[in-house]
Amino acid sequence: MSKNNNKQLNKKMVAIIVACALAAGLLIGGLSVMIYKDVSQSGTSGSAESAKPEDSTLGEADNLADGEVYDFQKAGYLKLGKYKGLKADVQPEEEDIYAGMIGTVEDENEDNKKDEKPDAVADGDVVYIDFAGKLDGKELEEASGEDMYVWIGKGEYVEDFEKGIVGIKTGEKKTFDCKFPANYDDEDLAGKTVQFTVDVKGIFNNKFAAAFSDGKCKTVQEYYDFEKEKQLQENRESKGDLVWDELREGVSVESAPEQMIARAKEDATKMYTNFAELSGMDVNELLENFGMDEDGLDEVANDTVIDVMVAKSIAAIEGITMDDTFYRQALMEDLGVEETDENLGTVEELETEYKNSIGSRPKDDMLVKRVKNFVGEHATE
Repeated sequence: MSKNNNKQLNKKMVAIIVACALAAGLLIGGLSVMIYKDVSQSGTSGSAESAKPEDSTLGEADNLADGEVYDFQKAGYLKLGKYKGLKADVQPEEEDIYAGMIGTVEDENEDNKKDEKPDAVADGDVVYIDFAGKLDGKELEEASGEDMYVWIGKGEYVEDFEKGIVGIKTGEKKTFDCKFPANYDDEDLAGKTVQFTVDVKGIFNNKFAAAFSDGKCKTVQEYYDFEKEKQLQENRESKGDLVWDELREGVSVESAPEQMIARAKEDATKMYTNFAELSGMDVNELLENFGMDEDGLDEVANDTVIDVMVAKSIAAIEGITMDDTFYRQALMEDLGVEETDENLGTVEELETEYKNSIGSRPKDDMLVKRVKNFVGEHATE
């Protein structure tokens, strides 16, 4: 509990699915609790299936080549808002820094499958935990949490609570008593002794700080500063992504070409189906885990279409192009392919893999990334 009482397979496919869910206005809590917000109720006014523009543009917009730029604003499909000079908040969130630290340990363990004795929590460690509190045998929702980060000894949580976590090993649970201070700001807990059960799911300690920084960092604090700076630089390189939601809030959508919507629905269905197979479940079960139903796929598709329409329009207005080097690198990034991979294929082979697993219009999708870069280049901090 904090002193101020505030409640605190395929990796690439997971990232893509989550990105699509976010793009559709799905708010993630953990990875299983998601709340859907309809496009028409979000900042983007109108839906992708409302009124039609002038008849003279209908066939033209529906027959665009993959990656072809087109001014949908001029054609009457949408009205762009501000897309230059948007302000990006590049400062990393504390929870993201902790997640980066713990995630480094998890990735290392998974990659190397090391059979080592689990570490025990010590003073000064950052820990990743679930916890549940009981008072007189009754569960306390306000004294429970999942996927929480605690920096032991930093003093952000009640002292007894932090001390109780010390000594627990990764993968272990422990139950202990925690006495809340008499002046604690929640009167129901002030001066009370609560029984906590804590499950330690991850630890970041001085040993990991040295190992994952090639000896540059000797302490958890030094690695925290290192991770913060790394995320700051990454955010600065991704300003387009950071301001894209704000950009979208200024877009007024009148309609979208029917073939674009139909194609996007097919792509969304294929992608989620592929991920469901990788996860060993059917697509309906997967959608349920994401807090979605079949209508959610329609909204993912609609939102994807709007992104493409916005990107093509900005590209047409600004004369933005996508060279072969950018296109290849963007494909590799989305497919999780490294330059050092032995089976690195040609651009055509990368396109085929993309179409088979992610979407039928790779050039359109990479153009969205290119335009996001442009928007980021013209954003402020």
